[in-house]
Amino acid sequence: MLAIRLTFVLLLLGVPAFAQGQSAPVNEPSSVFSNPIFLVLAFTAIILMAVIMSLAASIRNLADSTKRKSNNGSGSNATLIVLMLIGSGLSLNAQEVVDRSMGLPPMTIGGLDSWIFGGMMLLILTEFLMIIALVKSIRNLLIGLGYQKAPAEETVKPWINWKWLDRKINDAVPLDREAEVMTDHEYDGIHELDNNLPPWWIYGFYGTIIFAFVYLFDYHVFGTSPLQLEEYNTQMAEAEVEKSSRLKEIAASVDETNVTVITDATALASGKDIYVGNCATCHGQGGEGGVGPNLTDVYWIHGGGINNVFKTIKYGVPEKGMIAWQTQLSPETMQKVSSYILTFQGTKPANPKAPEGNEWKELIIATADSTSVPVDTTLSASTIQ
Repeated sequence: MLAIRLTFVLLLLGVPAFAQGQSAPVNEPSSVFSNPIFLVLAFTAIILMAVIMSLAASIRNLADSTKRKSNNGSGSNATLIVLMLIGSGLSLNAQEVVDRSMGLPPMTIGGLDSWIFGGMMLLILTEFLMIIALVKSIRNLLIGLGYQKAPAEETVKPWINWKWLDRKINDAVPLDREAEVMTDHEYDGIHELDNNLPPWWIYGFYGTIIFAFVYLFDYHVFGTSPLQLEEYNTQMAEAEVEKSSRLKEIAASVDETNVTVITDATALASGKDIYVGNCATCHGQGGEGGVGPNLTDVYWIHGGGINNVFKTIKYGVPEKGMIAWQTQLSPETMQKVSSYILTFQGTKPANPKAPEGNEWKELIIATADSTSVPVDTTLSASTIQ
């Protein structure tokens, strides 16, 4: 039973370190029951629990046959197991909450949240230890009932000398020497003992002091590791880079069905440069027209509005000498040029070309979600309805 207690202490010390592990990239949310790793862990835990229940029933039957109470500490161990699992889950879950509140991506292991993976592994390890303890208890009961011969004392060579390890870790006084550390404090037959503090507790306390100094010099004196604010600023900068990359991807996916008018002055200036270099030869510097039609009036051969202008630039009008610019200009560039061309509407350039095509107006129709949708007025009334 001391082995179980020692292992629980080591696990308790190791859980916070596990919770501070590296953060994994954020994955799309999915059901934990569809994760193969979780299913394997859950199946293993269920099998081990069935073994534990079977061994426990055997111990109960053996104990009943002796008509004596078992004082092997199984109850306290069960309580300690529950407290360990609860404490570990809270520690890992608390770290998850802190990470989310700071905007950090949640930690994942094999597609599972770290607190789920850690909790399942801790549960399986605990079940293994319980099985070992139960098997040992059954063996001792069988020896006590005479069903099994006790091994000779000289032939027993334990892998680990638990008694020696217990004395080293706890610095406990043997029962036959308790009188040496017994004090005068007594209540209802219970005497207080003046035992020394356990070495594991003392060394753990010293370890926290050493850790405090290392943390102080690492983060605040030498600045080797970044503070939380610095980590936040770094992550925000990385997010901006990712945002810019994402915006470029969105711009590359613009087509005639989802293009919108750009009003940014810098983008319009870029559209003007492209227009002057590629379109002004046929349509004039001010959109007054030449070989191509006038772009300042309300008459359009192939339809007005951002969608139609973008479509005309993209696919061109080969029969009239206008090439398809989609092979030379990116979707983002064609969006800028189309938006700049629409700024010609209503202007009065010198020597404008005569109107060509049909008058075009956008009819704004309010939708159920309170948004406005432009509709080509060249469509029939039945189509609009």
